[in-house]
Amino acid sequence: MAGPDDIIEDDESDAAYDEAFDAHRTALYEQLLAYADEHDLSDGFIADLVADLSLSLRMVAYASETEKPSVGGLRLDLDRYARELGEAVREAKKHGADFIAEAKAAREREEAEGEEQDGEDQEGEGGGRPQ
Repeated sequence: MAGPDDIIEDDESDAAYDEAFDAHRTALYEQLLAYADEHDLSDGFIADLVADLSLSLRMVAYASETEKPSVGGLRLDLDRYARELGEAVREAKKHGADFIAEAKAAREREEAEGEEQDGEDQEGEGGGRPQ
């Protein structure tokens, strides 16, 4: 299983790692959203599923990428993972105001587009302006 270090060694660059990370993150995110839409799953439910998968994959990664895996080593790796997640959450909190502003703006755009589409549908059904 290729890990982040493998990508860095192959490409010899943090920029290449960041580019690969962003590309794969975007692709997986789009697939998850498509799956959620297909199965009518809420964003919160998908978040819970992904969190559970993330923990499971971290454990599998430890077991498969460590020469001599142990229970103690797994516990240390999971502690490290918890710290990493905590750092990510703290960073997300710092940008919470920007995120909410963007989310509200996106919601307003969607509502405006929906109202615009409803108006077009009514015109097409004879409910619009007389011609």
